[in-house]
Formats: sequence, C-alpha cells, structure tokens
Amino acid sequence: MTQLGSGAWEAFREAVVELAQGDFDEQTLVRSLRITFSDLGHVDFFVQGSRRWRVMRPALVGLSERSEHLFVGGRTRSLLERLCHAVASHATIRLTESVPGLSRVHVTGDPEAVAAAVKGIGIDYVADAAARLSGRLPSIRAILEMGQPAQEPINWSVRSWCFQHERWVHERLERTVREYRNRYDVRRYLVHVGRTGLREIEKRASIYCAAFVRHARIVRFSQEGRCLRVPRWAPLPGIYARAACLAGGRLGTPSDGDILFENVDPHVASTLLVGLGQGFPMPEAKR
Repeated sequence: MTQLGSGAWEAFREAVVELAQGDFDEQTLVRSLRITFSDLGHVDFFVQGSRRWRVMRPALVGLSERSEHLFVGGRTRSLLERLCHAVASHATIRLTESVPGLSRVHVTGDPEAVAAAVKGIGIDYVADAAARLSGRLPSIRAILEMGQPAQEPINWSVRSWCFQHERWVHERLERTVREYRNRYDVRRYLVHVGRTGLREIEKRASIYCAAFVRHARIVRFSQEGRCLRVPRWAPLPGIYARAACLAGGRLGTPSDGDILFENVDPHVASTLLVGLGQGFPMPEAKR
C-alpha cells in the first residue's frame, strides 16, 4: 500500500482476502484491518466520500506522554531502518503488535533530540499530534447541519436505534437514527431531527448526531484514570477515533461492553467530548 500510495477499496478487500491464511471471517478481517490502519494514522479510507484509500505521509507523532512517539503513515522496511539508525543514539525503539502481523513502532526520547534526528530522512515530526488533530475536528452539530435533507426511501426495510434499550428495533422512531436497507443490502442512515425531517449522515457519525438531538450522554471520561470510554454500539467516528488513538498510541480495546481509549490527555478528551456534542467531562462521583 505504501508503494502504491492510493487505490480502490475493492482492491484492498481483495488483497486482504488473498494474503490472509487459515480460517477467518472475511468481513470481520477486512473491517478490523481498515479500522486499525485508519485509527493509527496509516491510511485514510473513503477519501472525500469516494471508495478509495490513500496512504498518509510517514510521520513521527508525539503522544500524551511527552517523551513517547508513534511512527505513523506509510512505511517500508528501508524507511524503518533509516528511522532506527537516525535515533539510535537519542532514543529507544520498541515494536508491539496492534493486530497479528502489524506492529506499532514506538520511539521514546527527548522530543527536541528526536525531532532533530529524523529531520532529512523523509519522516515528518509532529508534536502533540492528538491535540492538534482534535482541535481541527468537525463538530457533530456541524456534521448534522451539513447532512443532506432526505426523503424516506420507498420499499426499503427500516429499523431505528433505541437509546433506552441500546439496540436496533424494527420501528420508525422519532429523534433518533434510522437504518434503511434495500433488497441488495445497501444501507442508508437517516437521522430524524424533528419538524425538519430526515438528514442523511455517515453511519458512525449518525449515532452521535442522534445522541446530540436527544441530549443523550453516551461517552465517559475518567480524569483520574485518563480513560475515555465509548459504548461498543457507538464506535467513534473515524477521525475522532484517530485522535483518541494518537493520544495514547494504541487502539481502543473492548472493556465491559465499552471501547476503552487509555492515556488520553484531559484537554484532548474535553475537546473530543465537546465536538461529539457530549458536553464537558462530568465530575467523577466520590466513593
């Protein structure tokens, strides 16, 4: 993918299936790799609403811990070797697996020394990446307002998200997101916003738009533990998930029915919550 730079979504799917070994669920594997590549800042998928992917520029990004960095974007074996050689006397490098076969490359060292070391080897240096990214995110309010007004599809099956029971129900509920599906399994997500009708929104953002319309708080942040928790039924919109991952340098992990993002700076968490229409972090109850 790094050598190609960009390509079609269908070609990505075909390559994953061809290269995979052993028994696996095709849909689950493709989805897992797409989320991993996107959330860790390696690849942008569905660029500008298209069905294409694009590899991001190689970069060393600063995490919430000042001396910690993550190598993101496109990478090759020779580029990784150049990075290791450049920072050898200034920092330590460790590799850990995000998913089988895909390693995360962490660099620990003084930011000024590391930035100077990678200069000129084809790798950008970005300090406080999560804070910079979170400050440029489109708000859920803006996403909802920019959503295209839509008419209810004819002869499509419909179900609505029920916040009370935290599941899809085969009803046409108001002030929530509805999923419409045709006989070819094409799905559309329309948020009912009251008197103004329906607006079409991307799937992962649609649930947060619905929560915004209903004033529902579904995301939690622990100041003490620096942990951001989102329901597994409401994964963060792609660009928000990337900001949360680049705060701690690792993917969100399943935890008690939630997706847990660890080591998230409180300022980054506050920016994400406000952007998601969830308000500022609530004070934690005293035990």
